[in-house]
Amino acid sequence: MNKTRLTAAALAGIAALTVAGTPAQAETPWCTGSDLVVTAHDMRSPSSASKAHRIGFAAVDGVSCVIGGSLSDVRFLDADGTDLGIDPEIQPGDYVEVQVGGHREAAVYVASQIHGPRENPASVRFTLPGSGDSVTVAWPSNLSPVVRLGSITAPVS
Repeated sequence: MNKTRLTAAALAGIAALTVAGTPAQAETPWCTGSDLVVTAHDMRSPSSASKAHRIGFAAVDGVSCVIGGSLSDVRFLDADGTDLGIDPEIQPGDYVEVQVGGHREAAVYVASQIHGPRENPASVRFTLPGSGDSVTVAWPSNLSPVVRLGSITAPVS
């Protein structure tokens, strides 16, 4: 575990104990691919210039784990598993760790420009932060080759 995550987790844990009197987040294990149910969905874009998607991270039944940071090695694949050559821009955001389990989920928001050429990925593959596990998820619809991904965050309601 790197020092930055340990320090952030320790501070979050102290705050949680001080405010809520609950177990510290640092005691919750980091999410692995087998801990998660990962899905991708179309969503309504807040901008008329972009198409939006949401990658959701929910824990499998009975699991509670923490995930945070950014996805890496993000590749969009066709139905044969061939890389479509889309090189998404990972937009850095504030580093947060989200505890998933029960009804709590995490999300990554994806935007692509609405105009121009389109690609039709069958799936997206990426590496989870922390565990380094590779995950492949069905992709719901077309997108442009100009793609931006945010960091992992709590879902926006």
